[in-house]
Amino acid sequence: MPEIWLKYGNTQVALNIKLENLQAEISPEVQNISEDEIIRELHSIPLSSKTLVLTLSESPAVNRVASMLSQMSEAKGYQPPEIKTLERAATHDSEKGFNIGTADSPLYLNKQYSDVVFISRVSYDPLFGFSGTPTLLLRRYMYSQMLKAYESRNCDIPTPGARCPPLEEALTSSSSITAYSLEVVESGSIILGVFAGKVADAFRKAIENLSSTEIAVEQTKSLILSGTDESDIDLSTSLNLLWNSAHVIQEEGSAVLLAENRRGLGKGALKMFLEGKLRVDDIARHGFYTEGLEHLLYLQNLRERYQLGILSTLPQWYLSKLGLESYRGTRELLSRLLSRYGKKSKILVSRIGYAHLLKTDRDVR
Repeated sequence: MPEIWLKYGNTQVALNIKLENLQAEISPEVQNISEDEIIRELHSIPLSSKTLVLTLSESPAVNRVASMLSQMSEAKGYQPPEIKTLERAATHDSEKGFNIGTADSPLYLNKQYSDVVFISRVSYDPLFGFSGTPTLLLRRYMYSQMLKAYESRNCDIPTPGARCPPLEEALTSSSSITAYSLEVVESGSIILGVFAGKVADAFRKAIENLSSTEIAVEQTKSLILSGTDESDIDLSTSLNLLWNSAHVIQEEGSAVLLAENRRGLGKGALKMFLEGKLRVDDIARHGFYTEGLEHLLYLQNLRERYQLGILSTLPQWYLSKLGLESYRGTRELLSRLLSRYGKKSKILVSRIGYAHLLKTDRDVR
């Protein structure tokens, strides 16, 4: 009997599954790029004594690239750049702020800099298809453009890896920002690629590279998912793993997410809904968007097709109100799946993070 260890919060849990019940275990093999390759890409970023670096991710890879950029700046004789998060550097005060965007898509900073460099982790996203600096700017700052992107979607189910209208809105809104970006493709703490340039251009290059991380699988009746430290921050972040994989589940199949969710529900729509501040009718209301509203939209639509579940420390009452089946451990999880689909049924186990996308064999062909 194979013993598979799956990431769960800061620890790992064992999945004792019989070989006859294991469809496949997906654990991507990756090759990191060399430090010299990273440095060559960083050299295309303009630096000065008044450079601001804005990190848009908490990932170790993004922090490493920011540190390398700082060292390069010092080696050129400049003062180390200021390294901040967008929340600490941005302002909505147009009178006191410095706009690095346009009148239609403003982005005000609370201080003037000669050069601004964003650094973000590029990944798959269920609403935009891909995530990186352009989409993160919309989500965290450009509220009217975010609403426009949300309402431009073609359907009410996740579309990871698709070049769709919300993605085009993000690219258009960021195309005239007078800043550069470093888009980091990573798998865990391993850097697979770094792409530099103007915000929209660097992002386009990065998502072209990201397509090489697709993994072909057969459709499955049962899927068990675990991710990385960054995908297990809160329910809002961990649900993206589920949305980015739902398309490989057969009709009336099951998907179970292993995510401790150490910071709880996260901000935005999920919390508002569970606190009674958001109604079901608000999900499809025209002219309305709040952070993470797409999670409620996908829950509403996908739980009609699949049985969605989670192994988490979150209270069972929260999970049941969201329509998620809860599990107390991996033994109970396996028992229920095999009882539901038969003792000889197969289960797909995936340990991918945001930088990888499961695709069915027919989609790859």
